[in-house]
Amino acid sequence: MPNKKLQKYLSYFISLTLLMMLAPLLFPIQPVKAQAGSAYDLISAVNALRADYGLPPYEIDGGLMASAQSHSDYQASIQTITHVRADGSSPADLGFTENIAGGMNLSVERAIYSIWTDSAHMSTMVGISSGYVGAGVAESNGVVYYTLQVRRDSGGKIITVPTVAPSDGNSVSAGPTSTQEVVISVMTITPAADGSIVHQAEAGQTLWEIAVAYGKTVAELIAMNLLDTDNPVIYEGQKVIVQPAYTATTTPTITNTPLPPTRTPRPTFTPRPTKPTSTPAPSATPTRKPLIPNLRSLTRSERVHLAIGILAISGIGLALTLGMGLKNKN
Repeated sequence: MPNKKLQKYLSYFISLTLLMMLAPLLFPIQPVKAQAGSAYDLISAVNALRADYGLPPYEIDGGLMASAQSHSDYQASIQTITHVRADGSSPADLGFTENIAGGMNLSVERAIYSIWTDSAHMSTMVGISSGYVGAGVAESNGVVYYTLQVRRDSGGKIITVPTVAPSDGNSVSAGPTSTQEVVISVMTITPAADGSIVHQAEAGQTLWEIAVAYGKTVAELIAMNLLDTDNPVIYEGQKVIVQPAYTATTTPTITNTPLPPTRTPRPTFTPRPTKPTSTPAPSATPTRKPLIPNLRSLTRSERVHLAIGILAISGIGLALTLGMGLKNKN
């Protein structure tokens, strides 16, 4: 009895162990991805940052909301972070300032507190005393594109924001201008002799800033550098391949094959025409006159003479015959 219980418990233990070993295969653990925020999440986070600076919140404007969303959709469609619209216009042409950011599974907090910490971006968020705001968010192949557009109201002023430490503990600073467009803190390098471009990341540089500086997409840099698509983090001093070396195309060597010597053609003898063989014309065979002419063709006198001749011959033949017979009797 105790042996049966032991076997039963042992079978349960083995089954449970096998189940625990197969669980990761049957139910793989999905990596946790940072969730992209909405346009209103972006505006709320910017207004919270303004509150840290003692500034009133921006007022949401329907026109700016539509404009910002349209531009985020455009960036996602071309997979490029850019201030230039499809028609070639820029934020300065349209009368507002603009912050843009893009990255793999980029969150609102990372965009504000990691990417938009330079003076130009901070001026858009906290460098205006009061104004209107619009935001847009789009996603393509895991890359999130944020657009923030701000326009001063009639009483809005450009202010200089001193370097402070907001409530989240990240030190940020703002410059005195809000009309300046995004300044990319990436010094580009010229291609090497083989056409390759390898950028060495400096402190504070992000992958999307490098992509914008060189006219590439974040997805392209991730693929070329074999980065983690869920968290494509780069570090200071890392060499980022921006453009691979050109692949040399082997030009086939053309070997000139000498033509064979041309033979001098011998004159072709034209055979003389064969003389025609003369065939002797057949001699005309004289037509023999019939022994007895056609009586109808004879005249009367000729018939008389013919009859006399026949009688004479007959008489002579008869006389000879009789003479021969009498001679034989004697």
